[in-house]
Amino acid sequence: MQHIQDDLDSVLDDIVRDVAVLGEDIDTSLHITMNKVSLVTPNEATKKHLQQTLESILKENGEECIYPIGTGEGESSGISDHDLDASVETLGALADACNADISLLRVHEEEAGKVAEYLVRKRCAPDQFSEVRIAVVGNVDAGKSTLLGVLTHNVLDNGRGLSRQKLFRHQHEMETGRTSSVSHNILGFDSKGNIVNKPGHDNRLDWVQICTDASKDCGTAIYIAMPVLIVPMRHVFQVTTFIDLAGHERYLKTTVFGLTGHAPQYSMLMIGANAGIVEHLGLSLALQVPLYVVVTKIDMCPENILQATIKLLQKILKSPGCKKIPMMVKSMDDAIVAATNFVTTRICPIFQVSNVTGESLDLLKAFINLLQPSVCNNEQGSTEFQIDDIFSVPGVGTVVSGYLRQGAIRLNDTVKLGPDALGNYQTTVIKGIHRRRLPTSEVKAGQTGSLCLKKVKRSAIRKGMVLVAKDSEPIATREFEGEILVLHHPTTISSRYQAMVHCGSIRQTATIVNLDQEHIRTGDKATATFRFINHPEFLHVGDKIVFREGRTKAIGTVTKLL
Repeated sequence: MQHIQDDLDSVLDDIVRDVAVLGEDIDTSLHITMNKVSLVTPNEATKKHLQQTLESILKENGEECIYPIGTGEGESSGISDHDLDASVETLGALADACNADISLLRVHEEEAGKVAEYLVRKRCAPDQFSEVRIAVVGNVDAGKSTLLGVLTHNVLDNGRGLSRQKLFRHQHEMETGRTSSVSHNILGFDSKGNIVNKPGHDNRLDWVQICTDASKDCGTAIYIAMPVLIVPMRHVFQVTTFIDLAGHERYLKTTVFGLTGHAPQYSMLMIGANAGIVEHLGLSLALQVPLYVVVTKIDMCPENILQATIKLLQKILKSPGCKKIPMMVKSMDDAIVAATNFVTTRICPIFQVSNVTGESLDLLKAFINLLQPSVCNNEQGSTEFQIDDIFSVPGVGTVVSGYLRQGAIRLNDTVKLGPDALGNYQTTVIKGIHRRRLPTSEVKAGQTGSLCLKKVKRSAIRKGMVLVAKDSEPIATREFEGEILVLHHPTTISSRYQAMVHCGSIRQTATIVNLDQEHIRTGDKATATFRFINHPEFLHVGDKIVFREGRTKAIGTVTKLL
């Protein structure tokens, strides 16, 4: 027993010695006790610790955070007005030292006084703004383009479609009032959460000016429950892009392409207060895009019809197929809570707005300002840029726009473009990069951009092609296997059935070569082998696919490349 005790004493001595050595490298300021009044009159050591903590949080979590003042661990929440003013002054000084700005979100009463929540957002270079992409979907005449005109141009509608006229791209859209193409509209926020959109005398928006004003402060949001307890919220945006999609059934192909090819991070479902709920809800849920709902036209809808629409919407969201928790947003507190818990929970916020009177539009703007873009950690991966549109610009050359799934693309990089009709890839050079019409030198993973390609004809490119790293060995897939779920089909589906397959920016007719069942109907699941009709495509295992033909709709996942 004695030698066992001696060995144990020796081990304990080694542990004590190691801890002593480690202690020499530990910054003693990290052990400062923090509480709800730490910001009131901090000494130099406390102030240094607070600044270091804030800098590390901003660096690790996207340059932005929501910072409550007046909360502490093991204490009753709330501080006096005098302490609150002193804490705000200290927080402003700390933020300024970190090259950041603060803006008040809300103040509320608690047990021991007031608690305030401030948005802290760091400044960045003009071409390094954060972005979020929101797909705007809904039934025809739900008011999608009208709401976007009100939000982006800061003008109320006259009840007869005045604001939507500022967004339409084609003459027939202006005549019918119906969107037939995928259009992009941006809404910029500065470091204090203010909208920077300022239409000119011709009612047009200067995208370069919006991005420059918004990117004076770059940000991403974290939720800090107290100065020492941090729950990361990841990134938020500075410039949000609304992808305005068609609502009419005739343009369903365009709508599906917008939901799959433009890589939206959120979906805003628009519902007219006096209209029904359509298939766009199911499509957004099937593609696993986080969803929130905006009910419009509440100024012209009778109260009983509005309540019936809300009740039906809540019933559908709670159903086993959706499994959402509807949350009616009626105050600024509701909007902040909904935004900070939107992605991490099953909450589905519901806004009731009027484009004519402006009711509840401030809540919707606050919610959009605090939304978080999806975090993309693939910057070190092999470059992969999916093309969703092609242009031929006079004096410039061929330009492609799209979404960078992984890696990074810089000026003068050499990349491979393909696959062509034979499944081959050609080499080209990037000679120009724009993000939201603003020149930049780099596009990172998770961002969208436009690239000018050297010595490539427009006719040699199609939607669905990709740009990959020059040292990679990409393959072109003609056949693939996938698991599909039939959402709707009037009869049965069997082998040799043909339909349009949407996968990212890919849009091509494919044939079902083999089916593990004799035939499938609405609601059935099956494993099928697909073969593209015209040319091979670039696919990944795990990619989401939408199988569409007329009223037939099916969704699935690529499980194997053949």
